[in-house]
Amino acid sequence: MEIEKGQVALVTGASRGLGVEIARQLAQRGLDLVLAARSAAALDAVAADLRAASGRRVRTVATDLADLGALEALAEAAGPIDILVNNAGIEGAQAYDERSAAEIAQTIAVNLTGPMLLTRTVLPGMLARGRGHIVNIASVAGLVAVPFNEPYSATKFGLVGFTRALRMTAQASGWPVSASAVCPGFIDGAGMFEALKQEFGVPAEGMGSAPLDQIGQAVIDAIEQDLPDVIVAQGDLRQAAAMSILQPLAVEAASVGSPAAAMFQAVAAARRAVAERNHAG
Repeated sequence: MEIEKGQVALVTGASRGLGVEIARQLAQRGLDLVLAARSAAALDAVAADLRAASGRRVRTVATDLADLGALEALAEAAGPIDILVNNAGIEGAQAYDERSAAEIAQTIAVNLTGPMLLTRTVLPGMLARGRGHIVNIASVAGLVAVPFNEPYSATKFGLVGFTRALRMTAQASGWPVSASAVCPGFIDGAGMFEALKQEFGVPAEGMGSAPLDQIGQAVIDAIEQDLPDVIVAQGDLRQAAAMSILQPLAVEAASVGSPAAAMFQAVAAARRAVAERNHAG
């Protein structure tokens, strides 16, 4: 789909992290924005910065994307949109036997069920207007599994699968609407990896991180070129994903011994220690 000045994009998870950068680059291309996240104050600050920098119309909707009943209200508040960027997501490296059922359910709701239902909510309007593109921000963890992050990895695999199936439905049905998955790896400057560096002091060395500005360009490329997916990471992740199917034991062994696995294990141990101190206190 050609991006044109004055089109409207709804970006979820837009109060911080990758969502801010995605919104910034869309505004630079002349799009008006609707930003959604939980924190009204953080959204307002981001919106003010974007208005000042781009001169575009930027509206905000404070909502909890884990509250599935709030999605219709979000779509109604946003009004007609041309682009939906399902960016909101949560991560929590932790040993699986230490996770609560509520934490698992929340990850599934925010990372997978929410994007699917929000897409279902806005899709009829896109079809009626004869244009639209859905961009689902997945992860390389949705192409190659990572340890100590089962709910996150599972939901990102699901988001990639949802996107691919939706594309095929659109093509078979002759829809003027399409979808793409953007799969970031470790991104410097914002997002989950940056948060882990700040909170737990995890090292950036050996992680093959990509610069922040690549994420917004990946979203734009996905829309304008109607790409099935865009991987934003160093290294040949497509080959790794293919090898995980062709040679699963070999990839499993390599992944368990990787710097990324060691990092997630260290974060899980740190979170366990914090929980134990809080319980003891």
